[in-house]
Amino acid sequence: MSPPHPVFLRRLCVCADDFGLSQGIDRAILALIDQGVVTATSCMVLRQAWAADAPRLRERAADRVDAGLHLDLTNVDGTAREASLAGLAARSMLMPRGADHWRPLLRQQLDRFEDAMGRPPSHVDGHRHVHQLPGVRETLAELLNQRYGRALPWLRGTRPGPASGAVAFKQQLIHRLGGPGARRLARRRGIPLSHRLLGVYGFDRDVQAYARSLDAWIAQCQDGDVLMCHPAIGSTPYDGIAAARQIEFEALSALSPALVEQGWGVRLSPQPVRAGR
Repeated sequence: MSPPHPVFLRRLCVCADDFGLSQGIDRAILALIDQGVVTATSCMVLRQAWAADAPRLRERAADRVDAGLHLDLTNVDGTAREASLAGLAARSMLMPRGADHWRPLLRQQLDRFEDAMGRPPSHVDGHRHVHQLPGVRETLAELLNQRYGRALPWLRGTRPGPASGAVAFKQQLIHRLGGPGARRLARRRGIPLSHRLLGVYGFDRDVQAYARSLDAWIAQCQDGDVLMCHPAIGSTPYDGIAAARQIEFEALSALSPALVEQGWGVRLSPQPVRAGR
C-alpha cells in the first residue's frame, strides 16, 4: 500500500517583541520559547535588561528560535514614557532623511546584538515599526548588504492580515508608515521579507478575548505570516501596555504547539523566509 500523501502544514512564526526591555518581559519570552510557542524574538539591545538576559537567549537561539534586532529609535532613559504610534507616525514626517543621520545608531545596535549573541541577527524589525520609515529603511538595507552579504537577515513585513473596524484601521496605519516602500526596497536589495503581519489589536482585550483572537489569527494564517506578540510576567514601569502584556502571556501559555498543528494544520516555526528564497 502506498503511503498517504503528506499534508502541507502552514508555517506560522510567532515573534515576541521587546526582549531586553525588562526582566519580566524576558522571563515570559524565554518561558514561551521553552514551551515551543514563541519561535522568534526581537531584541532591544539598548534597554536595561539586555546585557543580563542575552546569554540566556543565546543558549536557546542555536536551534529553537530566531533571535533578531528590534530596531529602537525611541530615545528613552528607562524612566521616560514611550511615544504613541500616532505620535511617532506624525513626527516621522519631520525626521531627517539623510543616511548619515541614522547610520551610527543602526550600526551601534547591530554591533551590540552581534557582541552579545556571537552571530548576526536572524531578522530585523522595529520598535513602533520604525525599520520601514523612509530614510531608516534605506540606511538599514545598505548596512545589511554590507555586513552580511548573501547571508542576509529577513525583514518583518507589515502587510495587513484579515481584520475589520478599528483593528483594520490600525493595521493600515502601520503599513502606511512605510510598508510598501520597504517591500520594494527589499526586493531591489535581495533582502528576504516575511509575509503578512498578524497580532495587531488595540491592547484592550481580556484573556478570553485575546485567546479568541489568537485562535482567529492561527486559523486565518498563510504560510510565512508572522504573528507579533508582547508577553510579560509582571509590569514594567512606564509601560503603557503592561496589563495587555500579562494577558497575552496567560493566553499564549495555554497554547499547545501539538494541538495547534493537529487542529489547524499550522506549525509554529521560525520564519521560513531566508536569503536565496
